[in-house]
Amino acid sequence: MFYHGVSKEKDPHGWVKENNVKFLKGTPNKILYNRWFLSEYGAITALTYSPNGCHIIAGHSSGLIQMRHGSTGTVLCTLRNIQYPPKPVYALVYSLSEEKVCYAACMDGAVYRIEIPNINVSTQDPPDYCIRADPALECLNTQFYGAPGISSSATPFVTQRTPALSLGITADQSKLVVGYADASIKVYDMETQELDMTYKVQKLRLQFIPKKLQRMHSDQVCALRCHDQFVYMFASGAWDRTLRIWDIRCQTGCVTTFEGVNVCGNSIDLNKNQCIVGSWQPTEALTVWDIIAKKKVNVIRVQNRRPDVDGEYIYTCRYWKSTDYNRKGKYALIGGSGTSCLEVINLHNRYICCSYPAAGSILAVTSYQERIAFGGTAPVLYIVSFHDPKHEKYKDDIEVDSSTWTPRKSVLDYSSTVEQQGDT
Repeated sequence: MFYHGVSKEKDPHGWVKENNVKFLKGTPNKILYNRWFLSEYGAITALTYSPNGCHIIAGHSSGLIQMRHGSTGTVLCTLRNIQYPPKPVYALVYSLSEEKVCYAACMDGAVYRIEIPNINVSTQDPPDYCIRADPALECLNTQFYGAPGISSSATPFVTQRTPALSLGITADQSKLVVGYADASIKVYDMETQELDMTYKVQKLRLQFIPKKLQRMHSDQVCALRCHDQFVYMFASGAWDRTLRIWDIRCQTGCVTTFEGVNVCGNSIDLNKNQCIVGSWQPTEALTVWDIIAKKKVNVIRVQNRRPDVDGEYIYTCRYWKSTDYNRKGKYALIGGSGTSCLEVINLHNRYICCSYPAAGSILAVTSYQERIAFGGTAPVLYIVSFHDPKHEKYKDDIEVDSSTWTPRKSVLDYSSTVEQQGDT
């Protein structure tokens, strides 16, 4: 038997039930959907929400890319077929300048340009009717809102011989930045598709350069994020245990290097002047760095995690994308192979706000407002809702009679001075 995707036989201590009582029972936090799929599709290695939250784009280790419903997780369309031999899709990013266009980094060395079909389905009130798919395409218990015909909407945008492991688009949508397995980072022009810049150093030269003076990665670049406000800035993490901050205008190398991180997956994210990094290590795996002051801000040592966890071992790390409640970057979403769950962590007080049990290791996570979608090695896509009770806004029960109430003189004077300043 299964309880929220976790076998009871593998839960001898009953932590799943305790987790449900502690974080989910009696709260708006819920596991909305567990969308199981065929194991032949491979693990979910990349996830991203569309800018409006209507769709979820999922990339699998078999090369398959699917578009799913934003709130229910139902498959709407197949954007790219399974590749033979299978090559994982490691990163997905939406283009803000091109309507309904997404880019995917694949291990076959190509970055694919994916055209999203025009399928409009309400996320607030999904329709009850649907059309069942062909059993040869999907399992019988999965339903589609429309015809899920196999499509070839993914075309190679740029190609290289080495595997593409990470990518990002700059804030002005003019440059495409791709991290490769040969420790190189390449910058492409979005209009001409030509290579503008390559950050790479030969391994034979590394032995003659002191470690403190090295301004390039020496191992495969598995994580890369472009800043959504600073046009020329992006961050990258590699297997050389370094986090580097780059400026496209600087052609000689990175502008800042942070050491002591063990990035193993796409586990870095940027928000204003801070960067969170998830490392694949048992303790002190989540760290916060200041990219402007160039220093480590904090090491997140969670205080209320259950004592039977052997280690954190983070594979994916993201800020909670909520324009209403997380503008300051207070909440982070982490998942990996150690905790057997996705955790929403308050970075200010170092507490787990909510925990969602999951089967297998978590390799990808994405969010839009109150919805969070994540998946990994187990053949299931989770869609959950997150709500912090501190966000509730209470209204005063005292009714004020507007006919008898008048503001204080200081308030009137202040408003008048503001109007005068506005006029001047």
